[in-house]
Amino acid sequence: MSAARKSPATKKLVHSSPESTIASGAKRVRLSKALAKIPKKPKEGSNRYKLPDNEYVQLTELKQRLMTHGIGVKRSELLRAGLVLLLAMGDVQLKKAVAKVVTPRAGRSPKKPG
Repeated sequence: MSAARKSPATKKLVHSSPESTIASGAKRVRLSKALAKIPKKPKEGSNRYKLPDNEYVQLTELKQRLMTHGIGVKRSELLRAGLVLLLAMGDVQLKKAVAKVVTPRAGRSPKKPG
């Protein structure tokens, strides 16, 4: 055998598509299976709703209070922080908090004072 001719055992093993597998320890795992194990991000829901003017003003005041402490937040972040606090409440506290919320009549915007 000449030195220029290579035997089949010395050929480099090349996959048809290098992205189709990844090394995982001693095993090779299909990329689709490896990606299936990665948790997906939760989808963000998008519901539109209207706030009464006084509650919109209250959110603005809360944003300004936080700005005086050097914390910039968005309205959506304030609403999500409120959700975290509601989830942490006991049943009695939660009932009291929900009872304080005034529910506007359906299909009508709240009357403006004045």
